Amino acid sequence: MPHDPMPRLLREMRLLRLYAGALTLAFVAVLLTAFKAPDPHFERLSVERLDIVDADGATRMVLANQQRFPPPMLNGETFKRAVTPAGLVFYDRKGNEVGGLALTDVEAGKISALAFDNPNMDAIGLMTRIGADGEPISSGLQINQAVPSHVKVLDAAKQATRRIAIQNDRNDAEILLADASGKDRIRLRVDRAGDARIEVLDADGRVVFSAPEAATRTP
Repeated sequence: MPHDPMPRLLREMRLLRLYAGALTLAFVAVLLTAFKAPDPHFERLSVERLDIVDADGATRMVLANQQRFPPPMLNGETFKRAVTPAGLVFYDRKGNEVGGLALTDVEAGKISALAFDNPNMDAIGLMTRIGADGEPISSGLQINQAVPSHVKVLDAAKQATRRIAIQNDRNDAEILLADASGKDRIRLRVDRAGDARIEVLDADGRVVFSAPEAATRTP
Protein backbone atom coordinates (compact mmCIF):
# COMPACT_ATOMS: atom_id res chain seq x y z
CA MET A 1 0.00 0.00 0.00
CA PRO A 2 1.59 3.40 -1.02
CA HIS A 3 2.70 5.84 1.71
CA ASP A 4 0.34 8.80 2.21
CA PRO A 5 2.40 12.09 1.99
CA MET A 6 -0.35 14.32 3.37
CA PRO A 7 0.49 14.06 7.11
CA ARG A 8 4.08 15.01 6.36
CA LEU A 9 3.05 17.98 4.20
CA LEU A 10 0.69 19.18 6.89
CA ARG A 11 3.48 19.01 9.49
CA GLU A 12 5.84 20.97 7.21
CA MET A 13 3.17 23.62 6.57
CA ARG A 14 2.60 24.03 10.31
CA LEU A 15 6.36 24.39 10.83
CA LEU A 16 6.54 27.05 8.06
CA ARG A 17 3.67 28.98 9.65
CA LEU A 18 5.41 28.86 13.03
CA TYR A 19 8.69 29.98 11.45
CA ALA A 20 6.99 32.89 9.62
CA GLY A 21 5.23 33.94 12.80
CA ALA A 22 8.50 33.91 14.74
CA LEU A 23 10.19 36.07 12.06
CA THR A 24 7.32 38.56 12.16
CA LEU A 25 7.54 38.87 15.94
CA ALA A 26 11.31 39.31 15.74
CA PHE A 27 10.94 42.05 13.09
CA VAL A 28 8.36 43.91 15.19
CA ALA A 29 10.63 43.67 18.23
CA VAL A 30 13.53 45.16 16.24
CA LEU A 31 11.33 48.05 15.05
CA LEU A 32 10.13 48.79 18.57
CA THR A 33 13.68 48.72 19.87
CA ALA A 34 14.82 51.08 17.11
CA PHE A 35 12.07 53.59 17.88
CA LYS A 36 12.97 53.55 21.56
CA ALA A 37 16.72 53.88 20.89
CA PRO A 38 18.36 57.30 21.42
CA ASP A 39 19.30 59.48 18.45
CA PRO A 40 22.52 58.44 16.69
CA HIS A 41 25.62 60.17 18.01
CA PHE A 42 28.80 60.66 15.99
CA GLU A 43 32.00 61.86 17.57
CA ARG A 44 33.48 62.55 14.15
CA LEU A 45 32.12 62.65 10.61
CA SER A 46 34.40 62.98 7.56
CA VAL A 47 32.83 64.15 4.28
CA GLU A 48 34.03 66.07 1.24
CA ARG A 49 30.69 67.82 0.73
CA LEU A 50 27.48 68.11 2.75
CA ASP A 51 24.23 69.45 1.23
CA ILE A 52 21.43 70.72 3.49
CA VAL A 53 18.06 70.60 1.70
CA ASP A 54 14.45 71.60 2.34
CA ALA A 55 11.69 69.03 2.72
CA ASP A 56 11.04 69.39 -1.04
CA GLY A 57 14.70 68.73 -1.86
CA ALA A 58 15.78 72.31 -2.63
CA THR A 59 19.38 72.94 -1.60
CA ARG A 60 19.67 75.69 1.04
CA MET A 61 23.25 75.21 2.25
CA VAL A 62 26.41 73.48 1.03
CA LEU A 63 29.52 72.75 3.11
CA ALA A 64 32.38 71.59 0.91
CA ASN A 65 36.12 71.29 0.46
CA GLN A 66 37.96 73.14 -2.31
CA GLN A 67 37.55 70.36 -4.88
CA ARG A 68 33.78 70.07 -4.40
CA PHE A 69 32.91 73.72 -3.74
CA PRO A 70 29.97 74.68 -6.00
CA PRO A 71 30.17 77.48 -8.61
CA PRO A 72 27.99 80.60 -8.15
CA MET A 73 24.38 80.15 -9.22
CA LEU A 74 22.12 83.16 -9.90
CA ASN A 75 18.80 83.17 -11.76
CA GLY A 76 19.43 79.67 -13.05
CA GLU A 77 22.82 80.62 -14.52
CA THR A 78 26.18 79.24 -13.37
CA PHE A 79 29.29 81.44 -13.23
CA LYS A 80 32.99 80.79 -12.76
CA ARG A 81 34.80 81.78 -9.58
CA ALA A 82 38.13 83.58 -9.83
CA VAL A 83 39.51 81.34 -7.07
CA THR A 84 37.84 78.22 -5.71
CA PRO A 85 37.79 78.19 -1.89
CA ALA A 86 36.65 75.73 0.71
CA GLY A 87 33.73 76.83 2.84
CA LEU A 88 29.99 77.26 3.15
CA VAL A 89 27.41 78.58 0.66
CA PHE A 90 23.86 79.77 1.44
CA TYR A 91 20.97 79.61 -1.08
CA ASP A 92 17.46 81.04 -1.26
CA ARG A 93 14.41 78.93 -2.13
CA LYS A 94 14.99 79.47 -5.86
CA GLY A 95 18.55 78.15 -5.72
CA ASN A 96 20.29 81.54 -5.93
CA GLU A 97 23.48 81.99 -3.93
CA VAL A 98 22.88 84.60 -1.23
CA GLY A 99 26.12 84.48 0.75
CA GLY A 100 28.70 82.25 2.29
CA LEU A 101 31.96 81.66 4.06
CA ALA A 102 35.02 81.28 1.82
CA LEU A 103 38.47 80.13 2.94
CA THR A 104 41.09 80.54 0.22
CA ASP A 105 44.66 79.31 0.62
CA VAL A 106 46.92 79.85 -2.41
CA GLU A 107 50.61 80.62 -2.98
CA ALA A 108 49.90 84.36 -3.02
CA GLY A 109 48.41 84.18 0.47
CA LYS A 110 45.24 83.43 2.37
CA ILE A 111 41.86 85.15 2.29
CA SER A 112 39.00 84.36 4.67
CA ALA A 113 35.68 86.06 3.92
CA LEU A 114 32.11 85.99 5.19
CA ALA A 115 29.78 87.62 2.67
CA PHE A 116 26.07 88.25 2.12
CA ASP A 117 24.73 89.16 -1.30
CA ASN A 118 22.34 91.47 -3.07
CA PRO A 119 20.38 89.79 -5.92
CA ASN A 120 23.22 90.23 -8.43
CA MET A 121 26.46 90.89 -6.50
CA ASP A 122 28.15 90.95 -3.11
CA ALA A 123 26.52 93.35 -0.64
CA ILE A 124 28.59 93.15 2.53
CA GLY A 125 31.61 91.21 3.65
CA LEU A 126 34.03 90.57 6.48
CA MET A 127 37.50 89.68 5.25
CA THR A 128 41.04 88.97 6.41
CA ARG A 129 44.10 88.80 4.16
CA ILE A 130 47.43 87.17 4.97
CA GLY A 131 50.42 87.48 2.64
CA ALA A 132 52.52 84.72 1.12
CA ASP A 133 55.07 85.32 3.89
CA GLY A 134 52.47 84.54 6.55
CA GLU A 135 52.24 88.14 7.76
CA PRO A 136 48.78 89.76 8.16
CA ILE A 137 47.92 92.42 5.56
CA SER A 138 44.42 93.61 6.37
CA SER A 139 41.14 92.77 8.03
CA GLY A 140 37.87 94.60 7.92
CA LEU A 141 34.28 95.17 6.88
CA GLN A 142 33.27 96.27 3.37
CA ILE A 143 29.84 97.44 2.16
CA ASN A 144 29.25 97.77 -1.57
CA GLN A 145 27.06 99.97 -3.73
CA ALA A 146 23.73 98.26 -4.45
CA VAL A 147 23.02 97.71 -8.16
CA PRO A 148 19.37 97.43 -9.31
CA SER A 149 18.26 93.81 -9.29
CA HIS A 150 17.32 93.81 -13.01
CA VAL A 151 20.98 94.38 -13.99
CA LYS A 152 22.61 91.14 -15.14
CA VAL A 153 25.28 89.61 -12.92
CA LEU A 154 28.30 90.28 -15.16
CA ASP A 155 27.20 93.88 -15.75
CA ALA A 156 26.55 94.35 -12.04
CA ALA A 157 30.07 93.11 -11.29
CA LYS A 158 31.48 95.83 -13.56
CA GLN A 159 29.43 98.46 -11.72
CA ALA A 160 30.37 97.15 -8.27
CA THR A 161 31.97 99.80 -6.07
CA ARG A 162 32.94 99.84 -2.43
CA ARG A 163 31.07 102.51 -0.51
CA ILE A 164 32.15 101.89 3.11
CA ALA A 165 35.23 100.23 4.53
CA ILE A 166 36.18 99.78 8.19
CA GLN A 167 39.55 98.14 8.27
CA ASN A 168 42.95 97.59 9.79
CA ASP A 169 45.34 97.90 6.87
CA ARG A 170 48.90 96.99 7.93
CA ASN A 171 48.07 98.37 11.40
CA ASP A 172 46.61 101.62 10.09
CA ALA A 173 43.04 101.79 11.44
CA GLU A 174 40.74 103.38 8.84
CA ILE A 175 37.15 104.26 8.07
CA LEU A 176 36.67 105.09 4.39
CA LEU A 177 33.49 106.57 2.87
CA ALA A 178 33.27 106.63 -0.93
CA ASP A 179 30.92 108.16 -3.46
CA ALA A 180 28.81 106.17 -5.95
CA SER A 181 31.78 105.87 -8.33
CA GLY A 182 33.93 104.27 -5.61
CA LYS A 183 36.19 107.28 -4.97
CA ASP A 184 37.05 107.90 -1.32
CA ARG A 185 35.56 111.20 -0.11
CA ILE A 186 36.10 110.96 3.66
CA ARG A 187 38.98 109.24 5.42
CA LEU A 188 39.31 108.76 9.17
CA ARG A 189 42.62 107.25 10.16
CA VAL A 190 44.72 106.43 13.18
CA ASP A 191 48.03 105.13 11.85
CA ARG A 192 50.38 102.58 13.37
CA ALA A 193 52.32 105.39 15.06
CA GLY A 194 49.18 106.62 16.82
CA ASP A 195 48.69 109.78 14.75
CA ALA A 196 45.03 110.58 14.01
CA ARG A 197 43.65 112.39 10.93
CA ILE A 198 40.35 113.28 9.32
CA GLU A 199 40.36 114.13 5.61
CA VAL A 200 37.66 115.24 3.18
CA LEU A 201 38.43 114.79 -0.52
CA ASP A 202 36.87 116.13 -3.70
CA ALA A 203 35.88 114.01 -6.70
CA ASP A 204 39.43 114.22 -8.05
CA GLY A 205 40.99 112.88 -4.86
CA ARG A 206 42.34 116.22 -3.61
CA VAL A 207 42.15 116.88 0.14
CA VAL A 208 39.92 119.91 0.67
CA PHE A 209 39.76 119.67 4.44
CA SER A 210 41.92 117.96 7.03
CA ALA A 211 42.23 117.95 10.78
CA PRO A 212 44.66 118.43 12.25
CA GLU A 213 46.24 120.52 9.50
CA ALA A 214 49.71 119.42 8.48
CA ALA A 215 52.30 120.47 5.94
CA THR A 216 52.72 116.88 4.76
CA ARG A 217 49.57 114.94 4.12
CA THR A 218 49.47 111.18 3.91
CA PRO A 219 47.86 110.09 0.62
